[in-house]
Amino acid sequence: MRGEELPDGLSLPDQMAYTALRNTYRAYYDKTISRDAAAAEKQRIRLAWERAVSRAAFDQRLTTYHVKVIRETEAAKNAFRKDPTPTNALRLCNAMDGLPPPDMEGSLTP
Repeated sequence: MRGEELPDGLSLPDQMAYTALRNTYRAYYDKTISRDAAAAEKQRIRLAWERAVSRAAFDQRLTTYHVKVIRETEAAKNAFRKDPTPTNALRLCNAMDGLPPPDMEGSLTP
Protein backbone atom coordinates (compact mmCIF):
# COMPACT_ATOMS: atom_id res chain seq x y z
CA MET A 1 0.00 0.00 0.00
CA ARG A 2 2.96 2.32 -0.19
CA GLY A 3 1.08 4.87 -2.25
CA GLU A 4 0.17 2.26 -4.84
CA GLU A 5 -2.91 2.46 -7.00
CA LEU A 6 -6.07 0.62 -6.01
CA PRO A 7 -5.81 -2.96 -7.37
CA ASP A 8 -8.33 -4.03 -9.98
CA GLY A 9 -11.08 -6.52 -9.17
CA LEU A 10 -11.64 -5.64 -5.52
CA SER A 11 -15.15 -5.72 -4.10
CA LEU A 12 -16.60 -2.47 -2.76
CA PRO A 13 -15.87 -3.33 0.92
CA ASP A 14 -12.30 -4.28 -0.05
CA GLN A 15 -11.84 -1.02 -1.98
CA MET A 16 -13.05 1.04 0.95
CA ALA A 17 -10.85 -0.83 3.45
CA TYR A 18 -7.81 -0.54 1.16
CA THR A 19 -8.30 3.21 0.76
CA ALA A 20 -8.92 3.76 4.48
CA LEU A 21 -5.87 1.71 5.49
CA ARG A 22 -3.71 3.48 2.91
CA ASN A 23 -4.73 6.83 4.41
CA THR A 24 -4.10 5.59 7.94
CA TYR A 25 -0.64 4.29 7.03
CA ARG A 26 0.18 7.54 5.24
CA ALA A 27 -0.86 9.57 8.31
CA TYR A 28 1.27 7.33 10.54
CA TYR A 29 4.36 7.56 8.31
CA ASP A 30 3.92 11.33 8.01
CA LYS A 31 3.85 11.44 11.86
CA THR A 32 0.37 12.99 11.81
CA ILE A 33 -0.99 10.33 14.17
CA SER A 34 0.71 8.19 16.81
CA ARG A 35 1.31 4.45 16.59
CA ASP A 36 -1.46 3.78 19.13
CA ALA A 37 -3.94 5.96 17.23
CA ALA A 38 -3.03 4.19 13.97
CA ALA A 39 -3.48 0.77 15.58
CA ALA A 40 -6.86 1.76 17.00
CA GLU A 41 -7.95 3.16 13.65
CA LYS A 42 -6.80 -0.01 11.88
CA GLN A 43 -8.92 -2.10 14.29
CA ARG A 44 -12.00 0.03 13.56
CA ILE A 45 -11.41 -0.27 9.82
CA ARG A 46 -10.98 -4.06 10.09
CA LEU A 47 -14.19 -4.41 12.12
CA ALA A 48 -16.14 -2.25 9.67
CA TRP A 49 -14.73 -4.28 6.76
CA GLU A 50 -15.74 -7.59 8.38
CA ARG A 51 -19.28 -6.29 8.94
CA ALA A 52 -19.54 -5.03 5.37
CA VAL A 53 -18.33 -8.34 3.94
CA SER A 54 -20.76 -10.23 6.16
CA ARG A 55 -23.67 -7.99 5.09
CA ALA A 56 -22.77 -8.38 1.42
CA ALA A 57 -22.70 -12.17 1.77
CA PHE A 58 -26.08 -12.14 3.56
CA ASP A 59 -27.58 -9.90 0.87
CA GLN A 60 -26.34 -12.29 -1.81
CA ARG A 61 -27.87 -15.32 -0.06
CA LEU A 62 -31.14 -13.45 0.45
CA THR A 63 -31.27 -12.39 -3.20
CA THR A 64 -30.58 -15.95 -4.36
CA TYR A 65 -33.37 -17.28 -2.13
CA HIS A 66 -35.90 -14.71 -3.36
CA VAL A 67 -35.06 -15.38 -7.01
CA LYS A 68 -35.59 -19.10 -6.40
CA VAL A 69 -38.96 -18.53 -4.70
CA ILE A 70 -40.14 -16.19 -7.46
CA ARG A 71 -39.16 -18.65 -10.21
CA GLU A 72 -40.83 -21.59 -8.46
CA THR A 73 -43.95 -19.53 -7.75
CA GLU A 74 -44.26 -18.49 -11.40
CA ALA A 75 -43.84 -22.08 -12.57
CA ALA A 76 -46.42 -23.31 -10.06
CA LYS A 77 -48.90 -20.56 -11.04
CA ASN A 78 -48.57 -21.51 -14.69
CA ALA A 79 -49.04 -25.21 -13.90
CA PHE A 80 -52.14 -24.46 -11.81
CA ARG A 81 -53.65 -22.24 -14.51
CA LYS A 82 -53.18 -24.99 -17.11
CA ASP A 83 -54.37 -27.81 -14.84
CA PRO A 84 -56.16 -26.66 -11.64
CA THR A 85 -55.71 -29.86 -9.62
CA PRO A 86 -55.19 -30.16 -5.85
CA THR A 87 -51.57 -31.25 -6.50
CA ASN A 88 -50.86 -28.10 -8.50
CA ALA A 89 -52.63 -26.01 -5.86
CA LEU A 90 -50.40 -27.56 -3.18
CA ARG A 91 -47.37 -26.97 -5.40
CA LEU A 92 -48.33 -23.29 -5.65
CA CYS A 93 -48.85 -22.95 -1.90
CA ASN A 94 -45.51 -24.63 -1.19
CA ALA A 95 -43.73 -22.41 -3.72
CA MET A 96 -45.20 -19.28 -2.13
CA ASP A 97 -44.12 -20.50 1.31
CA GLY A 98 -40.64 -21.49 0.11
CA LEU A 99 -41.25 -25.19 0.72
CA PRO A 100 -40.28 -28.04 -1.62
CA PRO A 101 -42.92 -29.13 -4.16
CA PRO A 102 -45.11 -32.15 -3.35
CA ASP A 103 -44.21 -35.49 -4.91
CA MET A 104 -46.58 -37.49 -7.09
CA GLU A 105 -48.51 -38.96 -4.13
CA GLY A 106 -49.25 -35.49 -2.77
CA SER A 107 -46.95 -35.64 0.26
CA LEU A 108 -44.00 -33.36 0.85
CA THR A 109 -40.56 -34.53 -0.18
CA PRO A 110 -37.99 -34.65 2.64
